[in-house]
Amino acid sequence: MKRLVWHFFILVSVFLLISCQQSPLEQSGEQYKKSTEHKVNNPLDFFKNKLMDKPIHFLVVGVDSRDEEESRADSIMIVQYSAENRTIKVASVMRDSYVEIPGYKQKYGKLNLSHFLGGEELLKETLQNNFSVNIDYTITVDFHGFATMIDTLVPDGLKVNVSSEMINDMNFDMEVGENILHGEDLLKYVRFRHDDLSDFGRVNRQQEVLLQLKNEINEKISSLDGVTHIPDFVDMVVNNVETDLTFSQMFTLCSNIFLHPSEEIDTLRIPVTDGYTNKETPHAGAVLELDFPKNQEVLSKFFNETLTVNE
Repeated sequence: MKRLVWHFFILVSVFLLISCQQSPLEQSGEQYKKSTEHKVNNPLDFFKNKLMDKPIHFLVVGVDSRDEEESRADSIMIVQYSAENRTIKVASVMRDSYVEIPGYKQKYGKLNLSHFLGGEELLKETLQNNFSVNIDYTITVDFHGFATMIDTLVPDGLKVNVSSEMINDMNFDMEVGENILHGEDLLKYVRFRHDDLSDFGRVNRQQEVLLQLKNEINEKISSLDGVTHIPDFVDMVVNNVETDLTFSQMFTLCSNIFLHPSEEIDTLRIPVTDGYTNKETPHAGAVLELDFPKNQEVLSKFFNETLTVNE
């Protein structure tokens, strides 16, 4: 019953939004900022104003908790969302990046160790300190939740190219080449790293799946009944992620994404090519030693350049 009430509330709210002649989400950032100056004391109004005023940055973490309280981040992404430009930028930061971890006795360690030691907050602080990037909110997805969300968003699966190494390692019952994978098998696909490309190949596959998901979601919500998918989407997010966003903020964000889908998505991998060296350390083993000035410069340029969007 509780879930039905939430669905009813969300549907009514969505139809109220799209019935307005010009909703706040359709105004320019400057117009919206002026129209809400008298409401800034309201947390939700502040979030809406922030959403339209400038791009927001999210730390998105994929973890393999296996019911453990402490876990190491398997996938680490800094995602920039611009509501005004309808663009998404995804910077995947490799987990073996050798970074300075605040409060860590060895000072430097692998990036995903910071999550094991201090969860999302320490990982967020580590990223901000090492890469000079501001992060507004955090979103954590357990891999079980990832598989569930994939099956909800794309029940027909995604077409990917499966290698012989992957088939042998993951015990896939399929032929080499293009195959359509669903939740659990697609999870194995994005986590596979036992080939010559190792973690670099895994990051490439994660970004490949993200791009496909973007296309699938845009196609789904561009249909006449697209708005009816919002309750399922919000419900799925609430049940499968941990975040410091409130429910109202999540609903505002999801509604904006569905009603004004992103036209462009751009991706980046950190460290960049020629921006690291492989190194063996006594306490951390094999790591990626970064050229921090080069990676910081590329990351800053990536997030600050405006993508061209076709109107």
